[in-house]
This record gives sequence, structure tokens and C-alpha cells, in this order.
Amino acid sequence: MTVLRYSVLRLMLLFGCLLVLWLVGVRNVVLLVALTAVLSITLSYFLLRGPRDAMAQTLADRAARRAGHTRADADAAAEDAEDERPPAPPV
Repeated sequence: MTVLRYSVLRLMLLFGCLLVLWLVGVRNVVLLVALTAVLSITLSYFLLRGPRDAMAQTLADRAARRAGHTRADADAAAEDAEDERPPAPPV
């Protein structure tokens, strides 16, 4: 949900910048797109810090959960392989 929220906020900021620049009078399409990109990236860096940090934490937690499951599966496979080995002969 946080990824969707951040994405929607970024898109709203992008289109808001586009609209403002269009209303100000920037009619050259290349210049309009370039200024919109620079302005929206700059504003999102400062204005969307909280949602960006929340999204980053959500993604980090998700990655940690996946890595944890993978590690547990690898450990279980190693234990299974160890159980299936024939016992060593007595010395």
C-alpha cells in the first residue's frame, strides 16, 4: 500500500508541475517536459521524504522476509542431506 501511495503522490506532483508550467506559458514541448522532470524530481525529494522512507522500509522488510525464507529453506535442505548420509564406520 505504501508503494502505491508513493507512486500516486509522485504522479500527482509530476502532473501538477506540468500543469503549472503550461499555465505559466511554457509551450515548447521539449522544454516543458525537461523542466517538468527537473522540477518534479526536485520537489519530490523534499516534499515526499516521509512516504519515500516508508516505502523504502516496506521494501526492505519484504526483502528481509524473502531472504529469511530462502535461508531457512537452505538450512532445511542441508539438514535433510545430513540425515540421509550413511553413518560413519566406528573407529
